[in-house]
Order: sequence, then structure tokens, then C-alpha cells
Amino acid sequence: MQKFNLIAIAVSVAMPLSLASAGAASAQSKAKKLTYEQAWAQCKKEIGANVPGSDTTSSAHRQTAGAACMKKYGYRLKK
Repeated sequence: MQKFNLIAIAVSVAMPLSLASAGAASAQSKAKKLTYEQAWAQCKKEIGANVPGSDTTSSAHRQTAGAACMKKYGYRLKK
């Protein structure tokens, strides 16, 4: 019986915390989203500053980093 009370207390504490974090995430998603072109320009700046070199290995790395950056802004690279 005492174990049940501990579980009930844990659930009653966890529920308001999870609802508060969901509200914060919702507020962030309502922030102004960059256009595809703006996101691409921002990613080009970030990748250019962070990934040096021009050999084939760094080229693949730049493409992967670019795709990850675009995903961060909510876009997929066009095929």
C-alpha cells in the first residue's frame, strides 16, 4: 500500500511539470520561422565558418552538416 502512495505522489508531481514543459515548447514553435532561402543563407554562413577545407572528405562532411543545419530550421534539402 505504501508503494502505491509513492507512485501516486510521483505521478501527481510529474503531470504539472510535463504540462509546463509542453507549453514552453509550444511557445517556441510559434516563433517566426525563417524562409527556406534565409535558412539556407544562415546555414552557409555557419558551415563556412565551421568546416574548413575542400577535399572530398570535407565535401561530404559539409553536405551532412548542411543537411543537419537545414533540419534545425525545419527544412529538408531539396533533391
